[in-house]
Amino acid sequence: MEKNKQEEYQIYLEERKQLIAAERETAQQFDKAILTLAAGALALSITFINQIAPNPKPHSVYFLIGAWILFCFSLLSTLISFLTSQVACRKQRDILDDKLSSKENNKSNKAALWTNRLNYFSIVFFILGVVSLIVFSAMNLF
Repeated sequence: MEKNKQEEYQIYLEERKQLIAAERETAQQFDKAILTLAAGALALSITFINQIAPNPKPHSVYFLIGAWILFCFSLLSTLISFLTSQVACRKQRDILDDKLSSKENNKSNKAALWTNRLNYFSIVFFILGVVSLIVFSAMNLF
């Protein structure tokens, strides 16, 4: 019976490792996608503003400026999340080290929480930037 539990535990550990690796890969792909899309949308909107709306309606310019600001916030959120992620990893190592050495550790990993928040902020800022850019384009095409 004991051997069966050890085998189950080893299977559990292996599957857990695979899930952690998959999560890490997905997070990296998400960060790359947000950086690429936000920077690309910002660059394209600046580059092609003359072709989309050479003479934009005065009140529509606020949507364009808003889109640019939101794309920049998206980029900044993603870049800052890289730093908070590094801090979160260091903090989690310290927490694990303390547990291993049987030290009392009631610390929470606030950096991990902020990394998640920043990732959500980056996607929300990006989506709002896209919406603002679409509104600007629609106001000037019709």
